[in-house]
Amino acid sequence: MKNLMRIVSGLLFTIVALIYFSACESEKRIPPKGYIPNTPESVEKLEAAYFWIPQDQLNSPYWKEANYVEITLSNGSIRNLYPDGYLNMTGTYNGLADFNRGDDAKATIKAGYDDEFVYLLIEWKDTTADASLASRIFNGPEDVRKQDTTGGWTSQRNQDNMLVFFGLPEGGYDVWKWSMAYTAPLNLALNLSADASGIVDGETEILHDNSSDGTSRSRPRYEWNGERQEITLSDGTRRLLDPAYYLLDDMKMDFEGDVEKGQKAFNVTADCRYCHGPNGNGISDGYTNGGALNDVFTNRYTREGIVEFIDSPGHEGRGPQYWGRIKNDSAAVFDLVTFLRGIAGVPGNTIVPPSSEPDISALTNVGTGTVSTRNTSYQILLRRRLQNGNSEDVQFTPENTYTLSIRLSDNDEINFLESQNLELIFKSNSL
Repeated sequence: MKNLMRIVSGLLFTIVALIYFSACESEKRIPPKGYIPNTPESVEKLEAAYFWIPQDQLNSPYWKEANYVEITLSNGSIRNLYPDGYLNMTGTYNGLADFNRGDDAKATIKAGYDDEFVYLLIEWKDTTADASLASRIFNGPEDVRKQDTTGGWTSQRNQDNMLVFFGLPEGGYDVWKWSMAYTAPLNLALNLSADASGIVDGETEILHDNSSDGTSRSRPRYEWNGERQEITLSDGTRRLLDPAYYLLDDMKMDFEGDVEKGQKAFNVTADCRYCHGPNGNGISDGYTNGGALNDVFTNRYTREGIVEFIDSPGHEGRGPQYWGRIKNDSAAVFDLVTFLRGIAGVPGNTIVPPSSEPDISALTNVGTGTVSTRNTSYQILLRRRLQNGNSEDVQFTPENTYTLSIRLSDNDEINFLESQNLELIFKSNSL
């Protein structure tokens, strides 16, 4: 019996070994479909290589080995000023001389595709990023390029924008727009269009203007209601949205209170300016400097949270002494918090997360917490179906060649840099 068992065991081992080595030999003879490992180099035409395993993450191995095109940026639209009320949104006013402080942005683009999607990885450097878009600010800082007053409500902050223009056979463009402040947290790019002159139709169901009458000078319509701003992305992951930058459409409440009375309470009645400077802009005296309050961090607190902190032992120095002048006047306290909201900047739009998978997904390596004014390099990985069935969009067929260009703006949208026209070709997926 033991001999029989040894014979059976030996036969089983032989069969398993034959299957294993046959499979190995088969893999050697027929390599899997996919891109061939490559040492990346600069090329003239954008080459989308084929990969059989989706390379849909910024750290996917393909993006370390893909060839790239160096994007040559030139001045597109420059030295334009916004209408009344839009101040300090001129970070690309002088074009190349302003963007990234005049240093080379070192912009590049890579491409790839699989059986379903086309991918673009666009990278550039920008050391002057501001992650807050068009925040409604009460009595904002002056703009040396404009003569109009900064008193009242202005829209003064913006962020990096990146747009890809695909030329359409019938004229015009299919436009993919990525925004640091409003599309980055949703992992998407907006699917827009432009006419033959390049003027972009900015209508979208995702963003809604947060002004009471739709003008740049109007006060905000809504502020954060204090509830946890958490969204579920199309891949099922959960994400918190910072209320200092983002205002979800269903996490808002009416912006109430008299900001001018709050300003009086801050500067006169409670004399908060003694430690925090006129209108909360800070002071240089090391002894009395309680810190500037006209920064976005204030709006990370609920209204109740702001009052609780002001009235807490953490409010050091003479804060409690001055706070005591108004703490029992509920109307004055409410207006004071309204003023603090105003000088910190209320998000200029409300966001409506898409109810389904975005047409153009976008992953990025930066967020409001990781933007650095010293050395910020952006990576944006865009993905869209080769054929999305929309007659107004470009439809990709690997046998064809496509023309595209890139537009970048820093703290601005009416002034921007633009690239040369690039050719996108699809490399064959045959072995």
